[in-house]
Amino acid sequence: MPGKVIPEGQVIFGNSDTPDTISLIADGEVEGVFGSHKFILGKSDVIGICDLMVERGYITYTALSDVNFYEYPCSSTDELDKLIHSNADIGYLMVNGACKQVAELFMYRDRLSKEAESTVTLIKETYEKYGQLSKEYSLPAKKLPGVIDLAPFSGEDNVEIWVHDFYVEIGALEPASRKAFFHNSPGIALGFMRRSKNDLTKVIEACEQYHEYIKGVSAFLLAESGIDLFGLVCELHLNSLHIEGADSTVETMVSQLSDALATLTGINAYAYNNRLYSYWDSLEVKREAGFEPGVTPEITSMHGAGDMLAGSLETILEYSEADDQLYQTFSRCVKAYTGFSDRNGTDDDVYDTRRDLTRSFYEVYKLILKKSFDDDSIPTVVNMFLNFGYVDPDLAGKENAELLYSIADSYKGVPEKGIFTVREWLEAIYRGEREPSLSEFDMDYQAFLRDQKNTKQIDAKEETRLLADQDEKLRYELENAFPVVNRVTFGNPTRFCPVFSDHNVLRDLEKTLVTPGAVEDIVNEIRSIDFSAFYRETGFSDQKLGITGESINVEVLPNIVLMPNVGTRGSMWQEIEGRLRTTPGRMFLPIFLEGDLNQIIIKLVAEFRWEMCKRVQGSRWNDMSDPSLTSYFCDYLQFYTNNRSLAMQTMNEIRNELSVARNNYKTVFVSNYLYWIQNESRGMARLNNVALGILMTFCPFSAEIRDQVKNNMRYNDALTRYNTKRQKRAQRLALLTKRLSQQGKQIPQEILDELEFTKR
Repeated sequence: MPGKVIPEGQVIFGNSDTPDTISLIADGEVEGVFGSHKFILGKSDVIGICDLMVERGYITYTALSDVNFYEYPCSSTDELDKLIHSNADIGYLMVNGACKQVAELFMYRDRLSKEAESTVTLIKETYEKYGQLSKEYSLPAKKLPGVIDLAPFSGEDNVEIWVHDFYVEIGALEPASRKAFFHNSPGIALGFMRRSKNDLTKVIEACEQYHEYIKGVSAFLLAESGIDLFGLVCELHLNSLHIEGADSTVETMVSQLSDALATLTGINAYAYNNRLYSYWDSLEVKREAGFEPGVTPEITSMHGAGDMLAGSLETILEYSEADDQLYQTFSRCVKAYTGFSDRNGTDDDVYDTRRDLTRSFYEVYKLILKKSFDDDSIPTVVNMFLNFGYVDPDLAGKENAELLYSIADSYKGVPEKGIFTVREWLEAIYRGEREPSLSEFDMDYQAFLRDQKNTKQIDAKEETRLLADQDEKLRYELENAFPVVNRVTFGNPTRFCPVFSDHNVLRDLEKTLVTPGAVEDIVNEIRSIDFSAFYRETGFSDQKLGITGESINVEVLPNIVLMPNVGTRGSMWQEIEGRLRTTPGRMFLPIFLEGDLNQIIIKLVAEFRWEMCKRVQGSRWNDMSDPSLTSYFCDYLQFYTNNRSLAMQTMNEIRNELSVARNNYKTVFVSNYLYWIQNESRGMARLNNVALGILMTFCPFSAEIRDQVKNNMRYNDALTRYNTKRQKRAQRLALLTKRLSQQGKQIPQEILDELEFTKR
């Protein structure tokens, strides 16, 4: 009689469970699920064999009926070796079970690969056709930021074609053929299992990367926000029913999207069905109601977004509910500013108008922002005002205004990944999810209140109240950080004005739009080169385990906020939030960037590294007796003329660097870091040996890049020093984990993560 019985519907083994047993099914059926792939296991199949081989759970096994099975304790491949040698029948069944499940995974990987390619093609073709039909029907076409830049899958898929065919064909063999080969041949069985481990790891990693990629791009088709391609095409269908020939044409597009969404990996079926049924209901109502000739339902104009933008300034001011004085001042300044032939002029009337317009802009912004937090139907032009600084189509330029209109409702940040539009950022502060930023005098909200208390402007009770007042926190951000950062990211403070004006647009506006996806990709690319860029050291203790004062590294990605201007600069505003070193840094970028986004973000990361080091080192940031990035770099630049390892030509180059940087060591470091990421990581020499050694010590390349440059003599000394230091750290942690294991104690995840960090 089998040793264990599991009732129908019960989860036998979850995808996050650590495998310590394998189970042979004697009777019943089990469903295995990996990602969106499902397969059935029956009599003589094995549960957990593949999970054991890769040493982690990744399949969820659920009983489809009452299941009887034999259970074998087995937590490593060494124990599996003993099990196979002990019983030829069990050995064959283990191999047979592994063959079947590995073949399933390879077929799943093949499906995901094709789906990744077809999904991108569908998105781009549908989006292009949507734009063409909107233009043909004289309807405004909304835009989905990021679709144009959507790139094919570029993750790692190291599975070779012959390996794929090898396992799929073994899985397709008749059971008798497999048994004839593997039965009573433990050496062959074990060799196959050992070989399968590497292949299995590769195919699992490939499947997971394909799955993440498809999940990311599928958001263009169906997003939680409802702003997606499915919604745009459905809206186009509903608004073009009265146009001859449009009904069947657009309905065909909707059907194609529906067919794809019904089977696409990662799509929430419940959300999709709700959206689909809602569309069908609306379609039925409109068809039954009929239309008057020449009348477009829900669309006020047949001539694009132009008519919808008419009266933008009045719409914005009416929404703000500004008093008469502010209403008249803002209107007067906008009209005067629009009428200037040179809006960058230095004449008194131009200067005074820019000043008054700037002041009134922020007053209106405060009124609108607070009201918008509780409004589920914000007018599109108000969204344009909040995220882009737009106020008037004549001031913005017709084409620019129409582009802003087309993206205003769909443009979103990714707050869960730390990338915010300015409105999302300010709302996060209002909701208590983020703390206010530093003022231009490097004073945070708590320090500001403490200063007010010390100067007797408020008492201790009022200070306590204000510390918990979200309205006051928002006001602090709006008055002390927002205007300053907006001016800084614009790039030219002397001619700055916060309203969107076409004279600031030097390139095609759509090409300058900074998308959250582009920001995330660049940050991830930097992390793949300088893997420790956003790690910071902190302490870890566990008295019960005898761990005291162990230093560990944790990664904290920065918050990046997109400011409402057409600008040329980024700003690394603060390296931490408050006093805690494990809080995210804060960077700001223009939402329309007249520059190279890649270079600007690299420079921001360089500034972050410099400022974070100064924060950690405190007053000893340039003290060579306490080694650090800043102390080494300052020493190198201060005494380079005495460094005998530098050639005369190199000294002249350093002298020129310092001259260009006006003797600012941080500026020189930022320039060197840019070379480090863009050139040195690709084997292109740009830095002298001293600068290279400092960067390799404190901003080391990832293991993959170190392996690529290890044969380059320029890196020998720096790599040797780095590897020696890294190996000592790894050995110390390995001894600690070994001691805890021998004592039968569970190793803290923080220590395991730190050990993994030393291998990167």
